Amino acid sequence: MTAKLSFLPQSTRSVLNVYAYLLSPASPLQTPPSALSAKPDPESYYLSEGAYHTARNALLQTEAILLRSISYSTQVILPHHLALTYLQTLSVLPSPPTDKSSELASRTLAWLNTALLSPQLLYLTHQPASLAVAAVYLAAREVGVRLPQGWWEVFDVEREELGFLVVGYRSCEKWVRRERERWEEESCPLDLEGLERVIGRRGDDGG
Repeated sequence: MTAKLSFLPQSTRSVLNVYAYLLSPASPLQTPPSALSAKPDPESYYLSEGAYHTARNALLQTEAILLRSISYSTQVILPHHLALTYLQTLSVLPSPPTDKSSELASRTLAWLNTALLSPQLLYLTHQPASLAVAAVYLAAREVGVRLPQGWWEVFDVEREELGFLVVGYRSCEKWVRRERERWEEESCPLDLEGLERVIGRRGDDGG
């Protein structure tokens, strides 16, 4: 569904080809990178015509279930576009861009992507505008770009909320480091059976 609605739509075959690779022994998600050969065997992730049609039918059926579950509402407001708009409003994205402004935009988007992994579920508890402001705030501090005093109030974000989000964004680093260590010992689940196995194992460990 996301591939169809993106700025660069992808075909069903392309999506299934990617998953065929991710589920194959040649994928770093299934085999530790240190054990992978320099040139993986393409035969290990080749999707035959019969396998393609079977997977395509399953994918389309799943898509129909998802669409019914969300009442065919696919309109989602993400903070990424808002963040870039805010940077332009604050006049820190000149045209043509400088090295510093490019780094500022890049770090802003990086913080927003990091927040997607937040165990605090920041994308579910805060509005896109607030998420965008917090990302701009952190990126500006990292890159060394001075912004006007209290600029976040222009975008209807209170200082207390900004402070909470900044702490939430920064807390992701420790969580990501712990998860990286954990996934070095087990493969990433890409199907229901694998996901249930991991959830069960973590439940037994109290995780």
